[in-house]
Amino acid sequence: MNLQNTVLLFGILLITACTAKGTSSLTKVYPVQWFPVSLMAQWGEKTPIYDQEDIQALLDKPWEYPFKLINFQTQEVFSADRCSQILPDIRQIGTDLPYESRPYLYQAAMCVAAESIAKARPAQYSALSDFKLDADFPHQAPKNMALMISLSETERVLQDDAIVSWAQAEAVKFVSKEGEYQAKYAMEGASQEISLIARGDFNHDNIEDLLLYAQAHVAGGTYTAFRLFWVTKIDVNNPITLVREYSRAY
Repeated sequence: MNLQNTVLLFGILLITACTAKGTSSLTKVYPVQWFPVSLMAQWGEKTPIYDQEDIQALLDKPWEYPFKLINFQTQEVFSADRCSQILPDIRQIGTDLPYESRPYLYQAAMCVAAESIAKARPAQYSALSDFKLDADFPHQAPKNMALMISLSETERVLQDDAIVSWAQAEAVKFVSKEGEYQAKYAMEGASQEISLIARGDFNHDNIEDLLLYAQAHVAGGTYTAFRLFWVTKIDVNNPITLVREYSRAY
């Protein structure tokens, strides 16, 4: 082999090696993860959860006690003691007994979360690897996370294109942090506890998403909101955006 051919072959091998290395960096997998803030506690520490199949099994695991529920569309009254009985029509189901509303709405939110985690896939790309629940989070979070109790306030915030983040929708103060996965924020006359429940590709677009649980309380009142937010970030130069929301209030 002459010198010219040797140089050419070496160049081809070098390009191939660089391409393989580049491909390897692009195929990094971000696994589905879940955290024991709210989800695991709801079914008790005695339930072993090792993988997504165990999460799926929770949907048929009986709760500690059943709820008497009503389907507001069909007016059917029935008893339910597991997630699989309510998930198909969950947005039109509520408690028939008022004093059960708050514990049921929390349980329902955890059912939606568990179903979402069970169906999640590993992601191929993440711009959320450095995500933190800190004082800066409300400035990064989508405006949908604002506590908009009235319909008029909701319409005002959602229709105003100048409002992008939670902090732009309302004044938010960081209060405290409970470990890595939970933080408390205060607004005027209200507060929200935000928990990072899970991360993974929930909408199957290969980009990592976060599943956040927000429980809001109004000072001096009984209003409580139970909300789930699926959020994502397309790349490091873009803000955190909303993928999906589940919201119920009492």
